Amino acid sequence: MSSIPKQKLPRSRKTREWGKNSMNAYIDRSRFSNQHKSAMHKFYDAYNGNLNENDYNYVINPYNSEKHKTKGFPARLRNYNIIKPVVDLLLGEKAKRPFNHQVVVRNSDMQSMQQVVVKDELKKYLEQKFINDLNELGVETGMPTEELPELGELEQEIYSNYKDIRAIMGQESLDYLIDRLELPDQFQTAFFDWLVAGECYTYKDVCMNDCDYEIVSPLDVDYEKSPDIQFIEDGDWCVRKKIMSVNAIVDNFYDVLKPADIDRLEKPSQKKSMGFISPFSGNYSSQDAERFAEVLHVVWKSFARVGILTYFDELGQEQSVVVDETYKVNPDNNESIEYFWVNQVWEGYRIDGDIFVNIRPHQVQRNEMSNLSICKLPYNGRIYSNRHSDQVSVVSMGVPYQILYNIFHYRLELSIAKNKDKIMLMEMNTIPKRHGWDEEKFMYYADAMGFAFIDSTAEGKRGERVSFNQFQVLDMSLGQYIASQFQLLQAIKAEWEELIGISRQRKGQVQASDGIGATERAVFQSSVVTEEMFRRFDKLVEREFNGLLDVAKVAWKDGLKTQYITSDFRQAVLDIDPGMFQEAEFGVFVKNNSIEADKLRALKQLTLSFAQNGSSPVTIAEILEGSNFSKIKEKLAEVDAKEKELQAAQAQQQQQMAQMQQQAQLADKQADRQFTAEQNQLDRDAKMDIEEMKVASKVVDQDMNNNGINDAVDLERVRLEREKLDLKRKELNDKKEIANKQIEAQKGKK
Repeated sequence: MSSIPKQKLPRSRKTREWGKNSMNAYIDRSRFSNQHKSAMHKFYDAYNGNLNENDYNYVINPYNSEKHKTKGFPARLRNYNIIKPVVDLLLGEKAKRPFNHQVVVRNSDMQSMQQVVVKDELKKYLEQKFINDLNELGVETGMPTEELPELGELEQEIYSNYKDIRAIMGQESLDYLIDRLELPDQFQTAFFDWLVAGECYTYKDVCMNDCDYEIVSPLDVDYEKSPDIQFIEDGDWCVRKKIMSVNAIVDNFYDVLKPADIDRLEKPSQKKSMGFISPFSGNYSSQDAERFAEVLHVVWKSFARVGILTYFDELGQEQSVVVDETYKVNPDNNESIEYFWVNQVWEGYRIDGDIFVNIRPHQVQRNEMSNLSICKLPYNGRIYSNRHSDQVSVVSMGVPYQILYNIFHYRLELSIAKNKDKIMLMEMNTIPKRHGWDEEKFMYYADAMGFAFIDSTAEGKRGERVSFNQFQVLDMSLGQYIASQFQLLQAIKAEWEELIGISRQRKGQVQASDGIGATERAVFQSSVVTEEMFRRFDKLVEREFNGLLDVAKVAWKDGLKTQYITSDFRQAVLDIDPGMFQEAEFGVFVKNNSIEADKLRALKQLTLSFAQNGSSPVTIAEILEGSNFSKIKEKLAEVDAKEKELQAAQAQQQQQMAQMQQQAQLADKQADRQFTAEQNQLDRDAKMDIEEMKVASKVVDQDMNNNGINDAVDLERVRLEREKLDLKRKELNDKKEIANKQIEAQKGKK
C-alpha cells in the first residue's frame, strides 16, 4: 500500500505527479473486491429472490455425493421470499411520510435584523395609538381609529411570525430543488439501499449553472472508515467506481483526453481493466470487457493556504476579506495579511488503470463562514448500524430466516413426496399376468382408480395358493408431520417479522377478536420499533438539504429566476438575489415525520366536523390534499384571518345598513308628515278655488275679500302657489322612492 503524499503544500508544489500519487494512495485503501462488497451483492439477490445454492448444499446433498442418482432428493429447492414483503412495507410507509423541512438563517446579524423589524412595528403601533387617543378627545386628525392589541401580545406575535427574507429565499430555493431534482423519488431509492445494503450514498455537484444530484450504489463507493464519522461528507476521502463504456468515457472527458488515450481505450488488447466485477450481474465476460473500462473518481481533503487581508476603505473604515496565497500585498494602501491553513477538497479521475484527468480542487468548496477550515466532501451517506460491530442491514438480518424458511419448505416438499397414506403389502406374484398386466399397470390403476385386481389362483413362494388374509396394510401417512411443518414455517416467518418490528396488525391482518384498542396498540408498538431506522435516515436527508443549498450558492452565483411546482401542485416563481443568497448561512431542519404524520392524520379525521360546523369547502379541500402539516397550518391561518376580515366587514356592513334603514324610516315619516300637511293645504286650496270660480263667474273687477287687490289677481296668485306645491310633492315622492331602492339594493348585497 502506497503512502499518502504530504498535503500541507502550497498550490505551486501540488503538481500532476503529486495528484496521481495521492489518488493511487487512496485507491489502494479502498475495498471494492473484499468480502463485504460480495456479501452486499448477496443482499440484493436475497431481496429479488435469487437463490445461492451453495447456502443449501448441506441440505440438498448432505453426503457430498458426486453420483447423479444419489446427489439429490425427490424435491426441488425453491425460494419463498419472506424478505421482500417486509422491505416493500417499509418502503411504502416511507413514501407516505410527510416531507417536512424548515430553512433558517444562522448569520450573526439575524438577531439585529429582527430587532429592526420589531422597532418598526412598535413605532407604527405607537403612532396609531396616538391617533386613537386624539380621535377619542375629539381632535380632528383626518385618520380613522383602529383597534389595537395589547403591547405585549403584539411583541410576542412579531417575534413568533418573524421570517428573515434570506430564510424565505432559502425555503423557496429548497422547494425548487425538491421539484427539479425529484428528491422524493431520489430519497426513496436511497432508502431502499439503506434497507438492503445497510448503507446509502449521494453525490452533489454543479452542472450547467444548476445543481446536480445523484444516488450512488453502495457497491460502487468506499471511504475512510472511522468510528467518529457518521456521515461520509465529514471523512477525509472517498472513492467511487464506475463501469463506463468507451463511448461514454469519451463523451464525458473528450476535452481532457489525449488522442493516444482514446486509441488505447478502443483497443481491447491494450486495456488494463479487464475482468472487473459488475455490481449487478457478476463478472463481465471478456467480450463485455472489450466495450467497457473502469473509471475511479477520487475526492480527498487536502490543505490550502489562505489569508485575511486587512485594509482601509475610502471612508477610512477598516475592512477585511479572505484572499488566496497568490495575492500580492500593496504596502502603499496600508494592507496587511495574515496567512493560515484550511481544508480544501480535491478531486481526480483514473481511467483504465493509469489515465489520470481533472486533478484539481473541487468546484464546490463547502466551507462554513464561521470556520473556513470545516469542509465537506461532495459524496455523502451513512451506515445503518455499525456501532462497535460489523455493519448490518434489515435484509442481512433476514437472510438466515430466509435460508431456514426455504429449507423447511424443501423438507415439506420431501414429506409430501413421501406421504403415501395407507398402502397394502402383498406378494408380487398376486399381480395378474394375464391380459398384459404388469407392475406398472397395476400401480397405475391403484393410484388412479382406487382399486386393483389380483390373481387369487397364483401360487405363493411354497407353491400354495395365496389367500386374502396374507395381505397387510401399512400406514405411510405423514399428515401430522406435514401439519407441524406448516406451523414451523409460520413460526419462522413470525419470528423474522417480529425481529424487524412488523406485526400482523401493521400489515392489515386484523382478526375479529382483536378489537380496535388492541389493534391500535399493536400498530403503535410496531411503529416504535421501526421508528429509529426512519429517524436515522431523516438526519441524512437533513444533511442533504443543507448540502444542496451550499451547492446552489456556487451554481447560482449570477442569480436565478425560474418557475417551479410546489408540493401542493401550485406554480411558484423563484427569484434569487445573488448577493443576499451568497452571504446567507442556511440551516435546514427536518421535523420528526412520525409525529407530523400523526398530526396530519388527526387533522384529516376532523374534516367531517369542520364540514358540519360550516367550514368552507375550499378549506376542507386544502386539508385533504395537503401532505405537509406546517403548510396546512399556515394555509388555515390565512383562511382564518380572511374569514375574520370578512366577518368584520359583514358586521360593519350590517351596521351601515341598520343606520341607513333608520335614516330611511325617519325620512319616510318626515315625508309622510309633509305630504299630509301639503294634502290638507291642497284641500283648503281646492275649496278656495271653488269659491273663487263662483265669484269669477259673476264678478270680474271686484274685491270680494276687501284686501285691496283685484280678485282676478288673487286667483292667479293662488294658481301659481298650487303649482309650486304640486312640484314639491313630486320631489318628496321621488326622494322616498330612491331611499327605498337603496335599502333594497343593500339587502341584495347581503
